Amino acid sequence: MEKKIALTDIMVFTFFALVSALCFIVFLLPIEVQELLKARSDNWNLLTFFTSTFVHANFEHLVGNVLAFLLLGFIVYGLNRESNCEKGFIISMFLAISLLPFIYNLSFVLLANIIIGQPLVSCGLSTVIAGIIGLIIPSLIIFLRDMLQEKRSDLYFSSSLIFLTGSAIAFPYINFGAYNLTVFITTLTVGLALLLHVAGKLLNFAKQNLNAKKKLVTASIAILFYYTFLFSLFPSNIVMPQGNIVNIFAHYIGVFYGIISGIYTLNVLPKNKKMLKIQLPKINDHGIKN
Repeated sequence: MEKKIALTDIMVFTFFALVSALCFIVFLLPIEVQELLKARSDNWNLLTFFTSTFVHANFEHLVGNVLAFLLLGFIVYGLNRESNCEKGFIISMFLAISLLPFIYNLSFVLLANIIIGQPLVSCGLSTVIAGIIGLIIPSLIIFLRDMLQEKRSDLYFSSSLIFLTGSAIAFPYINFGAYNLTVFITTLTVGLALLLHVAGKLLNFAKQNLNAKKKLVTASIAILFYYTFLFSLFPSNIVMPQGNIVNIFAHYIGVFYGIISGIYTLNVLPKNKKMLKIQLPKINDHGIKN
């Protein structure tokens, strides 16, 4: 049975529309204004840590980021909607657009000043997009929780996706030395071993239940999207038409922030709220606790 459009749906659609529109509006501003909105490592302006998210280098950069933002956003929201975690998703997205840029740009400034030793400029929605990609893992855990059935399987499944994430990130760099190759082989081996451990349980469950089979197919497609986009975030080198090199560091921060924050906002936070409701005593009309 399909869900009816709810207030949370309208809130999510409005959020996506506003963020996308803001990116286009900023792009139409004079170049001088756009430059002022970019985050610069030699200028600790906290406001630009936020505004730089909506600034893009060129039209291709803008369109690519907005399309990826919308596509991934709706995919992740769809998973959480099916799991009745719409509110958790809204919280996750609010933090991704408000807190994540500050975390990244603060790290970016420290990296540029302490390690690289030269001023750098940061802008674009890609950090938020990477955060949404990271949210796919905790979203899938909830989506398949009834099929995984126990916490140990949850742990194996989430760990497998995280290890395979490491292998996907390491893959473009395997020719750069034995260390990178070792990381790739190790994370790939462990990830596949853990995934195979839970795959049998998922397949057996799906054989007995048509709805579970549909969920497994949906989850498989989401995983395919996840790793496809992940590979696009972490090539050994991303160069834009003008010759500017995309800051891969932003993608690292975004993906792992999405995974870690999503585990809390989509998994831990809802459980804590349920526990709070259970523990709070109820008081009747006579002031007596039940």
